[in-house]
Amino acid sequence: MLAAGVATAVAVVRRRRRTPQDQSADRWLAVTVYRSPEEVQSSLPDDLARWRDQVELRIQPATGDKGTELRVKPTGEVPAHELRLALRRAKAVLEAGEVVRADTAPTHPGPMGKVLQLVTNRAGGGGRL
Repeated sequence: MLAAGVATAVAVVRRRRRTPQDQSADRWLAVTVYRSPEEVQSSLPDDLARWRDQVELRIQPATGDKGTELRVKPTGEVPAHELRLALRRAKAVLEAGEVVRADTAPTHPGPMGKVLQLVTNRAGGGGRL
């Protein structure tokens, strides 16, 4: 199990090294929200609205009447990680009315506990939402 965790961490690091930062700047980030485009347009959450001057924002119907696709692409100095978190929070607020926080992950003093804590923190959990 430890070997699998280490192998996964190595694969993630290698993949990130292959993706230059400037290449990620012209990538669209998207979420599908189970609301109509009009509802999303009229009640865009503050987490996403604060980046409005530094991103290109598209709000369009999702395919197959599955709600609304909310897409953003950085045009300014917006950290991609912050933008991903803002999209995730916006989806939660639009669908549930609040950002639902998961229970804290159990901690273990060993190396796997540290890896789990690192992954949870990077994903926006661990009290850093």
